[in-house]
Amino acid sequence: MPRPADIVTLAGGLAAGAAVALASAGALEASLRLLFASYALDVLDGWVARRTGGGTPQGQMLDRALDRVSQVVAPLAVYASWLAAQGAPWTAVALFAAYAGGLVAAAFWRLVYRPVPSLDYFSGLPLFAHAIVLLSSVLSEEPMHPALLLALLAASAAPVPYTRRLRGRGTPSPAPWSRLAVMLLLAAAPYDNGLVAELAHAARTAVLAYALAGWLPPALGLTPGPRRAAGQ
Repeated sequence: MPRPADIVTLAGGLAAGAAVALASAGALEASLRLLFASYALDVLDGWVARRTGGGTPQGQMLDRALDRVSQVVAPLAVYASWLAAQGAPWTAVALFAAYAGGLVAAAFWRLVYRPVPSLDYFSGLPLFAHAIVLLSSVLSEEPMHPALLLALLAASAAPVPYTRRLRGRGTPSPAPWSRLAVMLLLAAAPYDNGLVAELAHAARTAVLAYALAGWLPPALGLTPGPRRAAGQ
């Protein structure tokens, strides 16, 4: 029988899948709102798992698999729909298609061949960084240069440790109410508000800075990395 956390995970995956369908149909705003609702459920399922005795290996695999829909497939569908509405030149569309295909392949390769991520570091640029960049670009109406997208893809494909947290090693995240509140706010906020565009621009800038320099602390031994985690 599915555990409560698994039911929440499935609900989030269903919302993300519906967001893909809406984006494909051109209903961009509805797709965005449903996708942010799925992120709220994704935040919630970890809390529910901890409150009900912890997750199971099956639940963790289900969560990681459905994350590929919400963090990769759905943002790509939203961005592609928005790009088409902007009348982007065919060169930009072709390069985005190459990026999208590569990102989907990398995401599922990581699912099958990489272990569950460490609590201390990410192996390669995390997938949610792509979701933030793509969705914030849509909300701020600032298209990403295809070369930057391909660079982000390379950072995710490379087995380079990226900082996950600066505090104690192996400590779980606290109650995620702030992240949950942000996701619910984005699901309900009016998108014609200039503040949303400014916040989206700031989020994209922060993620690009992280993609550029987030590997430095583990490389310099300032945060735990693979070697330190193994006691080397």
